[in-house]
Amino acid sequence: MRARGTLQFSIFALMKPDYRKQVFLLMAFSLVIRGIVAAVTELGNDEVYYWTYALFPDWSHFDHPPMLGWVIRFFTLDLMWDGAFALRLPALILGTLNIWIIYRIGILTGNPRTGWYAALLYTGSVYASVLAGTFILPDTPLGTFYLAALFYFLKACGPKNGHTSAARPVHFLTAGVFAGLAMLSKYTGVFLWAGILPYLLLFRRNTFKTPWLWAGMGISLLLFFPVILWNLAQAQSSFSFHSQRIIFFGEGLKLFYFGREVLGLFFYHNPINVGLMVWSVFYLGKHLHKARRPDTPLSGETYRMLLLQSVPLISGFLFISLFRETLPHWSAPGFYPLMLLAAAAADHRRQCRSVAASPALLALIVVLGVVQIQTGLIPLSPSLGEQTTETTDGRDPMEDLGRNDFTLDMYGWKQLGSHFSLLVQEQEALYLQSGGKEGMPPQSAILSTRWFPAAHLDYYVARPNRTVVKTTGPVERTHKYEQITKERGGIAPGEMLYYIESSRFPEKMPQTAPLDTFFVHRSKRPVIRYIIHRITADIPSSTE
Repeated sequence: MRARGTLQFSIFALMKPDYRKQVFLLMAFSLVIRGIVAAVTELGNDEVYYWTYALFPDWSHFDHPPMLGWVIRFFTLDLMWDGAFALRLPALILGTLNIWIIYRIGILTGNPRTGWYAALLYTGSVYASVLAGTFILPDTPLGTFYLAALFYFLKACGPKNGHTSAARPVHFLTAGVFAGLAMLSKYTGVFLWAGILPYLLLFRRNTFKTPWLWAGMGISLLLFFPVILWNLAQAQSSFSFHSQRIIFFGEGLKLFYFGREVLGLFFYHNPINVGLMVWSVFYLGKHLHKARRPDTPLSGETYRMLLLQSVPLISGFLFISLFRETLPHWSAPGFYPLMLLAAAAADHRRQCRSVAASPALLALIVVLGVVQIQTGLIPLSPSLGEQTTETTDGRDPMEDLGRNDFTLDMYGWKQLGSHFSLLVQEQEALYLQSGGKEGMPPQSAILSTRWFPAAHLDYYVARPNRTVVKTTGPVERTHKYEQITKERGGIAPGEMLYYIESSRFPEKMPQTAPLDTFFVHRSKRPVIRYIIHRITADIPSSTE
C-alpha cells in the first residue's frame, strides 16, 4: 500500500502545472503582441513629448521627474536609435519584466499558483500591458520600480502564516532604493511610503525601532533630493503646476468628473480585473475575520499591508475627482496590490476561468484598438468629404475635421511629415531663386502654441527636415517647450517660421500667409486637414 501511495504521489507531481514555465510563455506571448502594436502604430501625444526628456535631459522637468528621459537614453544608446519602436523598447522590456516580478510577489504572498494568477491579471490590464507596457510613459519605469519596492517591503515585514518568510528588516534598504527610483519616475511613487508607514504605525510599531527602516527612507529621500532642488530653483516649478491640478478648495461638486474617473478605472484595469479586485477585498476580509484556519488564502498582515498600499492612492484621487478633472492613470499603481489580493482570492476559490478571461479580453481590446487606429472602422468624427468651399451659413465645413477622433493622435503624422518635406524643398528653392523675396529661408523653424501638437510636429515633421519646433505662449500651455525654445535660441524678431494649422486643434494666428493645404487620409477618406502658413515673428516670444 505504501508503494502504491508513493506511485500515486509521483504521478500527481508529474501532472502538477509548471507555473514558472507558464509564466515564461506568457511573458513571451505578451512581448510579441505588444511588440506588434508598438511597431504598427505611431507615437501618441504624450510619447513624443516625453521623447524631449531624452533630447534635453535634466534633473527634473516641468511635468515629471527625470527617470523616463534617462531610461530612453539608456535603451536607445543615447538616442543613436530613435525610431518610434526604439523609443518604446523600454516599455516592451520593462513591461515583460513586470510580469515576472508580480509572479514572484504572488509566490511570496501565497504560492506559485497565486503568482500565476497575478501574472495573468497583470497581463490583462490595459494600463499595465498597453499604456505602461507598450507605450513609453513615466508609468513605464514607475511600474517596475513600484513592484520591486513592494516585493522588498513584503520581505522586510515578512508576515508569518506559512505563506511567507520571517521578517527581515534589512530589506527596507532595497525597498528604499526602489521606492526612490519610483519617485524619480513619477511623483505618485511617494505613495509607496504613504502606504507602508500607516501599516507599520497601526500594526507593527516595533519596526520603527529598527535602523533599517530609517535608512531606507533616507535612501529614498536622497535619491529624490535633486528633484527637490530643481523645483526650488525654478520660477515655474513642477510642484506648483501639479498642486494647482489637484487643489479642490473652493471648487464645486462635479459628479461628471467623478463618473468619468470611475468608468476610466474600469477600462484602464479591465472590467474583469476590477470585478475580481472588489470581490477579493470583501471575500478575503470576511474569510480572514471568521475563519482563522491553516488554509487561509494569505495572512491577515499581508492583506492589511496590500490594502494600505492601494486605498490611500486610489481613494485620494477618487475624492479629488469629485471637484477637479483627473486622469485614471494617476492612481493606477494602487491597483497592483489589488491584483495580488484578487490572485490570492481566486486561487483560494479556484477561479481559473475568470482569471484567464482577463488577458483574453485585453487581446480583443488591443485588436479592436489597432484596427480602429489604422482604419477608422468606427466613425468617431464626421467625414465631410474633401471639399473646401464654405457652407450656406458661411462656416468652413472642414474646420473641425477629425476633432473628436482621439485615435487620430496616433495616425497621419508620417503623411504630414512627407508632404511637409516636399513643401520645404519648394519654398527653400524659391527663396534662393528670388534672393529672399519669396519662399522660406532654409531650415526655418515651425511655430506652435501648445506642447501638443508641438512634440508631434517636432518628431515627425521638423526632425526629418533638419529643423526644429519653437513655441510661444504661457508655460501652462507650452510646458517643457518653454525651456526647449530657449535652448534653441528663442524666437528672434522678424524671424520667418512655418505655422501648421490643424482641423483637430483649430487655432488661427494673426498675420499669416497660407502656403499649402494638406489632407491626411485614412482608408481613402480625408480625416484631418492641415493648412501650412508662413508667419513672421512680430509676436512676443514666451522666452522673453
